[in-house]
Amino acid sequence: MRINHFNSIQNNPYKKQVQDMTQQNVQSRYKKDEIQISDEAKKLLSSSKFEQDRADKVNEIKHQVNSGTYKVNVSETAKSILNFWRKS
Repeated sequence: MRINHFNSIQNNPYKKQVQDMTQQNVQSRYKKDEIQISDEAKKLLSSSKFEQDRADKVNEIKHQVNSGTYKVNVSETAKSILNFWRKS
């Protein structure tokens, strides 16, 4: 049986294909997600009324928690949890 060096492992025909696939995988890993927010949405988010109302509510709750007067409405919380799980 004659063995020639032309069909050795060094001349692997699939080597180039594997290298091309790994380059594609590397390139696909570095693609970044993008998000675009419309001008109307930006206006809604930056409206001072929304920000001021939210800040007022947060400050009120903080004050109640710090003073120890914040009360959780247990029945409303339970209803909300039950409604959530019933819809699911």
